[in-house]
Amino acid sequence: MEILTTKRLRLRNFYEEEGQELLRLYLDPNIGKYMYWGKINAEEINYLIKHSSSRTPLDNGAYAYAVSYLKSDRLVGEIYLEKHATEYVLGYAIKSDRQGHGYATEILKALLQYLDRSFPEMNVVAIVDKNNLKSQALLKKLGFVNDIYQLDKSPFVMYSLYGQIH
Repeated sequence: MEILTTKRLRLRNFYEEEGQELLRLYLDPNIGKYMYWGKINAEEINYLIKHSSSRTPLDNGAYAYAVSYLKSDRLVGEIYLEKHATEYVLGYAIKSDRQGHGYATEILKALLQYLDRSFPEMNVVAIVDKNNLKSQALLKKLGFVNDIYQLDKSPFVMYSLYGQIH
């Protein structure tokens, strides 16, 4: 199901046949080193895709969405959204060979506008590896602020879009 489109991209549910491609994205050492869950396997990917197959960002819970090219529908990356009572938790990954073209900026801007129209009272937070400086720069570019909140000895920092984290 298509959720939203931009000039070049589409945010949609994953197709079942994209499981191996999504697994390769997560296992890419340039991306996986920033993922909080560590190693992931094909069974977990298939569950993630099935669990998210008919969901939208407006549904409560944690789901993954495909970012694909608008014209070819080939996978560019993924967006993870976890909807809580007062905030969304956001995560994202763009394939290594497709980074540097503004895709993350483009799709995240559209998604944030979509969420703001649907739930203007909700905050959006992102948890980012403290070594992932490119992702932190992107979040700042999108208007997020570093709340300087992190658990003791945690490798992550938190950013919020609309104010202090609840």
